[in-house]
Amino acid sequence: MGVIGKRVAYYPGCSLEGAARAYDVSTRIVARELGLELDYLEDYNCCGAMESKNITFMGTLLLNARNMSLARKQGHDVIVAPCNGCSFSLQRAEYFLQTDSKIFERVNALLKEGGVDPLDKIPETYHILEWFYHEAGPQKVKEKTKRPLRGLKVANYYGCLYTRPHFYARTYSHAGGQSEEARPRRRETADDDEHPYYMNALLEAAGATSVEFEPMHTQCCGGPHSLSDEQVSEKFVMMILQTAKRNGADIIATECPLCHASLEMYRHRLMMKGVPDVDVPAAYFTQLLGLAFGYSANDVKLKDNLSDPLPVLKRLGLA
Repeated sequence: MGVIGKRVAYYPGCSLEGAARAYDVSTRIVARELGLELDYLEDYNCCGAMESKNITFMGTLLLNARNMSLARKQGHDVIVAPCNGCSFSLQRAEYFLQTDSKIFERVNALLKEGGVDPLDKIPETYHILEWFYHEAGPQKVKEKTKRPLRGLKVANYYGCLYTRPHFYARTYSHAGGQSEEARPRRRETADDDEHPYYMNALLEAAGATSVEFEPMHTQCCGGPHSLSDEQVSEKFVMMILQTAKRNGADIIATECPLCHASLEMYRHRLMMKGVPDVDVPAAYFTQLLGLAFGYSANDVKLKDNLSDPLPVLKRLGLA
């Protein structure tokens, strides 16, 4: 614990200041309660998301390098992002800037040409779940919990980009045959690549019960395909929701705005079609931690959730 730093540059990305406002609000609440400080990244730009890498390699690196330059200007060595797509884009840029000196020089030249300070140092980039786990951890969550999530059965959904691919997430393949203890890690803060558990650990510290959810916990939600192939996205979400429901989950906890939106939108569509066992609502893990810390449903903006987790939470006396 305590290897990242308690004050970091906060990159909310496009979603958290738009459709995922509830995630932004609840993230700020959780950070404050855990004694951590988010320094909003002023004048940030879009990370280019995942799709742009297939169109312009250098352009995507440049978008993220500009955000890194802004973080350095604000005095930071670390950037955290709550979105899997943003985290992926930042970690990908960090990887290429660190491992290829020609790319680093080219990107810095382009930054200078665009009137942006070249990078004097490459910031480390993390998903915000990694930050909460390593700078606060389950013990701090337990200490801050005023209203334990007792009785709440949670399917913790991480999505596919949180720990993959290994090049960017800095993990080694669990399928490579190493035991958990011997498995080498290139970055000690990285979660387990195939069996991530940071969200399980934090919510269990707040009193919730994790239900069996593998391998759906890292299954793609189909979010990136939602415009090009809706049937694929719908099928992926159906598999995720039915696995959660049939294993007894009251709710699905999420840590990515795109995954969250995909689960909620296709859940509604599947229910309209009469597909069985898909009526599991979703909530950001930060919303659930906020409730455990004593905040109200309004404080953590639970009414913003399309799938409406309030009936489940009220039944258990948690909202």
